[in-house]
Amino acid sequence: MSSAERKNEPKKLRSYTSDLLALESHFMKAVRRQKASEVVKDKTVIELFHELDKMISAHVESLETQVDRLGGSVTSEIKSKLASFTGSVAGLIDRARTDSVSKMLRDDYTALSMITIGYTMLHTHALAVEDNVLADLTQNHLIDCTGMITEISKAVPLTVAAELIEDADRAEEIGRKALENTQNAWSPDVVNREPVIV
Repeated sequence: MSSAERKNEPKKLRSYTSDLLALESHFMKAVRRQKASEVVKDKTVIELFHELDKMISAHVESLETQVDRLGGSVTSEIKSKLASFTGSVAGLIDRARTDSVSKMLRDDYTALSMITIGYTMLHTHALAVEDNVLADLTQNHLIDCTGMITEISKAVPLTVAAELIEDADRAEEIGRKALENTQNAWSPDVVNREPVIV
């Protein structure tokens, strides 16, 4: 890395950190609208939204501290970044929450996937420039996000079945079967299978 590149690293690191801060801030607002939606009645989903809100709130607070540490201004950084997410995944979750609960969960899963890959990239960047504080923080946030994605993936089959099938016992049976099948798709045997890259 040249001296000019080294000099530019803090600015790039701050920019990438503020990207994630903007996206998580936007996501937090959407989740809070979901929590307030009258269509959300299932206790498990209500608790899931509550835990998601707590997680994102903690992430936002930590990222604000990092943007400050890296020499940025949280207010100006967020303002300039939010516009760039228009039409992206953040746009998906910015609609008025008249959607079904399953669609809310789908949108949350999609947004968290984008946030998770963002943390993967930022973690790698932090390691490359030896910013151990940011490297540790991004790894911890990444662990939070992957756990939450897993919980959402478990809630979706049961929620979809309940929305589609009036008979509660039948909905539970189908939801549980779908849950088993879809979780098996993420088993270590499948996930750790060697890919065929041509």
